[in-house]
Amino acid sequence: CWRVQIVYTLCRTQLVEILRVNRSHSGVSRTVVMLVSKYLPHSIAFSVLLGTLCALAFTGCQGDVDRGPRANLAAASTFREALIAGGAAGEEVTADESTGTGWATIRGQFVFDGDPPAPKPYNVTKEHNICSINGQVPPEETLVVDPSSHGIKNVAIYLRDASRVHDSAKSRGGTVVFDQKNCVFLTHVLGATVGQSIDIKNSDPTGHNTNILGTGFNPIIPEGGSSQYKVQKEAATPIEVRCSIHPWMVAHMLMRDNGYFAVTDDQGNFEIANVPAGEPIEFQVWHESGAKAGNGLVGATPDAADLKWSDRGRVKVTLQPDEVREIKVIVPPNAFRS
Repeated sequence: CWRVQIVYTLCRTQLVEILRVNRSHSGVSRTVVMLVSKYLPHSIAFSVLLGTLCALAFTGCQGDVDRGPRANLAAASTFREALIAGGAAGEEVTADESTGTGWATIRGQFVFDGDPPAPKPYNVTKEHNICSINGQVPPEETLVVDPSSHGIKNVAIYLRDASRVHDSAKSRGGTVVFDQKNCVFLTHVLGATVGQSIDIKNSDPTGHNTNILGTGFNPIIPEGGSSQYKVQKEAATPIEVRCSIHPWMVAHMLMRDNGYFAVTDDQGNFEIANVPAGEPIEFQVWHESGAKAGNGLVGATPDAADLKWSDRGRVKVTLQPDEVREIKVIVPPNAFRS
């Protein structure tokens, strides 16, 4: 009957024949169920259309089902327009659930290609007796490169979206310390998960304010004092932290839902354990001086051709269960803002 023809046509023309229509009513019902479960529609127009189809399928047909249903182009066009309308409203089809199994580890080193620039001292404008170390103003940390290994410090690497999370990488509890001494934030790039508390200390004999931009948190912390900040939500990129009393002071906080992140050490090394294996995953690579949008940092991995880099500092890879992948990322000078 014409009701079955419509359902069949929609499945055949839009969903590449998810399930062929059986001659029984239960076959039609299964087709509708498959349609709904695969595409999880998000627009009102799409929901109304499928609701109508479900009503037709479960009501049944009068007479025999045609053995060879023909395409109904008008119905197919209506279905296609409903999908387009949903997309135009800014809605997206939800990604399929994870199909991978097991866990893997990725680790490696970020290396500056060539001679690193000489570090510059902070532009200290007051309280020199406090804001210096043995009379020397500390160097800026906008780009820190180890002289011998050329390893790049303070590169943040984090998984953009995790289809599943290992127990070891779930949101961490407890407290992390964020201190300031000699008018410098001692941790230039700090990572924390939602729910953790950040114990912001002031080890200087002068007052500081700690402004975590965009959060409304900006307390005055007296000498020897401290203040607590609890991470409330994930941020897409590290958040800048400043002290307006000493305006050269700057740091960054990376706040994520899970522990799939790392910040490179003095030698440029990092490790992220127990990431989802057997499926494509995408990491964001960030650096304070990264030249790409959102401070994205783009490097090259000549020894790992399967790593696919985008021009936004994102890299895709599929790791195998129990694999420990080691990579060396070569970063050219023009990957950083001058």
